[in-house]
Amino acid sequence: MNIFACSNSIDFSERVCRYLEKPLGKVQMGEYADGEKYFVIEENVRNKCCVIIQSTCRSEVQSVNDAYMELFIMIDALKRGSASKIVVVMPCYGYQRADRKDYSRASISANVIAKCLETLNTDRVIVYDLHAGQIAGFFSNKCPLDNLYNEVYFIKYIKKYIIIDKTDDIIIVAPDEGGMKTASRISSKLKCDAASIYKQRDKANSISVMKLMGNVENKIAIIVDDIIDTAGTACKACEILKKNGATRVYMLASHGLFSRNAIERIENSSFTEVIVTNTVPILDKVRNCKKIKIIDVSWLTSEAVKRQYCGESLKELYDNRHLLEENNIGINLL
Repeated sequence: MNIFACSNSIDFSERVCRYLEKPLGKVQMGEYADGEKYFVIEENVRNKCCVIIQSTCRSEVQSVNDAYMELFIMIDALKRGSASKIVVVMPCYGYQRADRKDYSRASISANVIAKCLETLNTDRVIVYDLHAGQIAGFFSNKCPLDNLYNEVYFIKYIKKYIIIDKTDDIIIVAPDEGGMKTASRISSKLKCDAASIYKQRDKANSISVMKLMGNVENKIAIIVDDIIDTAGTACKACEILKKNGATRVYMLASHGLFSRNAIERIENSSFTEVIVTNTVPILDKVRNCKKIKIIDVSWLTSEAVKRQYCGESLKELYDNRHLLEENNIGINLL
């Protein structure tokens, strides 16, 4: 098995390789004067299983579209090098929020990405915390998708850093009706209450109506979501929870995109902490924000990669809340 990294996920890939005790594959990455990219694989991949790790999101130097082009070109380079199997690990799946047809003549971009990956003869895709589970249905059985969950890390973080005395002190809050399943699942594992926030959008990144459904008085409120982007909705939800009597408010999100003035909003908000993972490249402004904590989730990727290579089940990675303890994996904050 050979592991390769595109430019968005070099640090993440190196962490995965350390767990797997394997070197990162040698690749020459270049760019022409007009911005076109090219790759040259500098080692033998004939008849080998090749894993490509690329978070298809923005970074300090490139856009989501650039990240996807890098990934597509890397897949092509490995296929032309006669790799027997291509496994794509996308810690963050770009365009995942366009997962259904909301309006007449609207695109379903998440499906377009699935078709592109299948057309390139990708054999398997591994992602983290999809915005909507139905995205997995966009992939055929020729290219199955595995959706990993960061809940095991979130639950351990809550137990270690947030719970003061007992689980009665906390309440898990879903930021919308779509997140209710996740909130209920986490609250049942922690044996605590759950609440939800009803929100109505008038356009992307803009909320017109937001109401709390549940009692958070004298509780530590913990919002759990898959993505935090501009942080406008998150900060508004935080204020609603504080107004309704929450003593402290935390937010746990898998993908910290932090677009536009998100960092400024979080610094000026009532959040105690916002906790994200390293599925998205960490910008300097994010690392320097005292209210933001970043959890390293690369071990879960290494375990999923190892299991798919050895033909072992991934079921334990989905529903075993003691997974990290059993493997002696702690919460590594970056």
